[in-house]
Amino acid sequence: MSILDVSGGRVKVTTTIRQVAAAAGVSLATASRALSGSPAVVESTRKRVQQAADDLDYNPSRLGRSLVTGSTGNIGLIFPDISNPFYTQFLAELESVVAARDIGILIGDAHEDSHREASLLRQMVTQVDSLVLVSSRMTDAQITAAAVRLPVVLANRRLAPGSIVPELLSQIVIDVEPGFSAAVDHLYALGHRRLTYLDGPARSWSAREKRASLTRACARLGVDLSIVPVEKPDFESGRQVARHLDPNTTVVVAFNDQVALGVLSTCRDRGIVVPVNMSVVGCDDSLPIGLAWPALTTIDSSSRSLGALAAQAVLNPAVHRTGSVPTRLVVRESTGPARPSMV
Repeated sequence: MSILDVSGGRVKVTTTIRQVAAAAGVSLATASRALSGSPAVVESTRKRVQQAADDLDYNPSRLGRSLVTGSTGNIGLIFPDISNPFYTQFLAELESVVAARDIGILIGDAHEDSHREASLLRQMVTQVDSLVLVSSRMTDAQITAAAVRLPVVLANRRLAPGSIVPELLSQIVIDVEPGFSAAVDHLYALGHRRLTYLDGPARSWSAREKRASLTRACARLGVDLSIVPVEKPDFESGRQVARHLDPNTTVVVAFNDQVALGVLSTCRDRGIVVPVNMSVVGCDDSLPIGLAWPALTTIDSSSRSLGALAAQAVLNPAVHRTGSVPTRLVVRESTGPARPSMV
């Protein structure tokens, strides 16, 4: 039986997969496998089913397919803050890869709330075939519990050393060491001997990695490091914290570009000339060209590369159990020599 779809005042007849199977002379299960690209279907049968689908103008229903195959054809993505350009670039790259496989995406925004993230996870596990947790703020126990139920890709996060890693868990991370080490070397060469770091969220694995890398690099060169907590890694928080910086601050390294952009904004308000009076370094290289003024020196974390790697882990979890993306320093106009009296 065909399904009547009433929309826009018109009645449209929607073809079902049962009709495709009947037209191709195969079983319902074979038709479903053929249209999903299963290697278990011989090429001649796949072509016959595809031809029947084309002739009948068949558009597959994900719900119907899930009832037959047990697969939803969807993956779930949970972000801490989808408004951050770092995550939108990650999503764009991942979507471009999985869309070619006709995989749908359900997106959840946790708004930097670990409890909300856990709630989103519980809602998604029955609606998707796998999950991608990006910069997750949940505990290791919560993440491993999810990976027992279905495949999970943990992006920009790693379980604590010594943890038992479930078979269905992939871990894809950003290696912040090269970029942050290069940033400290760059600032040291410009005469800076005191560095202020605007830290990330307390539950952020990435923030801990960045903080540790800066600490090692500063210790190596004898640079004094001051760490300032930031309530939320966004533009407004950057503006707020910049209003209360020590007047002797000559350089600020921010957890991400959004915070750095807020710092630049407050510097303009207060008449602090960047980089003459103070240098500013961001992280992620996620801002559109021309948005930051002066152009922001930043650590390129390549969220697009991370998204592509996560997509491969979704498609081939047995092959891509682990992976990392290197960082590099991108020097622009927001860093300059330290003020002579502040060296």
